[in-house]
This record gives sequence, structure tokens and C-alpha cells, in this order.
Amino acid sequence: MPQAGPLYVCGAFYSTSGISQGARLYVQACREQGLDVIPVDITDAMRYARDYRPEESLLTTQDARNMADGGTVVIHANPPQFQLALCALGKDFLRHKRVVAYWAWELEAFPPIWQQALPYVDTIEVPSAFVQQALQKITDKPVTVLPHAVPQPAQRKTACASDGIIRCLFIFDAGASFERKNPLAALRAFEKAFAPGEAEMTFKVSNTSAGGRQFQEFQQACAAVPGVRIISDNLDAAGLTDLYLKHDIYLSLHRSEGYGLPLREALLHGLHVVATGWSGNMDFMQGELAHVVPYELVPVQLDSGPCKGLTAQWAEADTEAASAMLRGLGKRLLQGAGHA
Repeated sequence: MPQAGPLYVCGAFYSTSGISQGARLYVQACREQGLDVIPVDITDAMRYARDYRPEESLLTTQDARNMADGGTVVIHANPPQFQLALCALGKDFLRHKRVVAYWAWELEAFPPIWQQALPYVDTIEVPSAFVQQALQKITDKPVTVLPHAVPQPAQRKTACASDGIIRCLFIFDAGASFERKNPLAALRAFEKAFAPGEAEMTFKVSNTSAGGRQFQEFQQACAAVPGVRIISDNLDAAGLTDLYLKHDIYLSLHRSEGYGLPLREALLHGLHVVATGWSGNMDFMQGELAHVVPYELVPVQLDSGPCKGLTAQWAEADTEAASAMLRGLGKRLLQGAGHA
């Protein structure tokens, strides 16, 4: 993390996306270290929806264009949004500054546009060892692991299934590669693990308009399973904490994560986390609350999106094993709550 000179942190601060939350956590961590941080909003430059209300006033890219002094600028945007942010900030702003790219990626291969961005970067920061190892294959520039500084929540879950019902949760962005988030696998594992009435499953979904046909099919599949609901409300920090505390198990059968911010938040809120044992989340999947689901690596086969045509692998979680984990964990939690 930069230590000297003006520190500009650029992020889509008006967005609810994971990369935007990462930028907010970055600003908070820098300030806790006593650094003078100047946040610059690049929501519009990144073409992100404005679905979040920041708690402070922010510089715009137009404001930044008038700041031609030195210092460091940290840009929380993956290519090609990274290049869009560079254009919006302008050459005069960037010319005398050290440029740090904070990148999160979910595969071990990269589209060509990532390599095209490297000449504009002095150093790279990433949230996990998984991303670091992938990037070190395509660049000699420094790549430093700087995990998201997720704060310890003020409230933490102390009891599970007090009313005799196990409650599971999965949070995802419908526009962030439906195949990668793999919510249908979580739905299948839940359905196999519990009989109707024994448990509930909540899918908290943002950016539903970007989900298209896949999300519509997912909605239909959820409607056919008793105890499953989808919520799409935008939640502030208090609302998100309340959501975590109302659930007992966080279930993610993702195919790959650059970090897995909701998984980390769930663990800190005291939920049991049942998740695929591969990619960025393995940096923090330790302890009695972490339950690692076995998987096999399979080829990535996508005909659209940023991963189209890439030769890479990702994880296919064992839904039968996940279902058995859920079932066993559910029995244990019910026994602990006196509902054996």
C-alpha cells in the first residue's frame, strides 16, 4: 500500500458491486493507518449502475483532471474498465503519479486486454494468492497480495436454528458471470440436503436486470423448491448485517472467486460457510466455521462475456458432498439448539 504523497483511490463508489466494496474497504483501511486519502469516483467511467449512496462527498474525474501534482493513484477497476478509468482521469492527472492497479480476477488465464493494460501500471495489488499466482505468469511487475480489510462486525451470531429451522444464504451479482457464481448448484445441494419444512434458502441477488434468460430460468427453478426465496433489495451496511445474522449457513458452490468477499463477511458474522475449496476464498477458509467442499477442475467453456474463448479451468463442486455436509451440519446445529 502506498505510504507517501497524495494518495488518490479511484473506485465505483456509487455502485454495490464487489469491486466497489473493495475500494471502499481500501479507503477505510488507509485512513485507519493515518494516510490522507482522496477518493475519486469512477462509477460513470466504468459504466456501472449508480445503486449505492456514499457517506461522503467524492471527487469526480473532472475534479481530478485539475490535480497535476505527484503522488500515487490506486485504481480499483479490472480491464477494460481500467482503461476507461485512465481515459476519464486524463494524462495530465496521471503523468507524474505512481499508478497502482488493484485487480481481482477469477481464472488462471487472462483476456488480451489485460496484457494491453500492463504498460500503464507501475505495480499491481490483488486480494488473494490465487490472483497473484495467475498474474505473475503474464508480468514481471510487482504483484502484491493485499486482502480486503474486512472489519470485524459489531454484531456476531451467537445461536443457530433457535426455532428449529436451518437457514442458508448465498449472495451474488447476477451480472458477474452466472456460470461462475453457479447458484443452481447451491440450489440443488440445498434441495437434496433438507426435506420441505426443515430449512430455508435465501438468494440475495443484485443487478438482476443483467441476468437475462439465465436469471429467469433460475427464478423458475427456485420457485419449484419449498423454502427458497430470492430478494433483490439494495441493502446498506446495517441491512446486510441483519441479513447475515438471520441465517445459519452461507452456501457457495462457486466455480471460482478472486477473493469471495461475502464468504469472508459471513465467517466474521459467525455463520458456518460451506464453499468450494478452490480459488481466492482458500486464503481464509480456516477454522471450525469453514467447511470445504471437494471439487474437480473442468475446462471453462463460455461463449460470451470477458472469459469467452479463454483456455482455462475452474472448479466443479461436488454437489452430493455439499448436500451431505449441509445435512450433517444442520443436524449438529439443531442438536445444539435443543431440537434433536
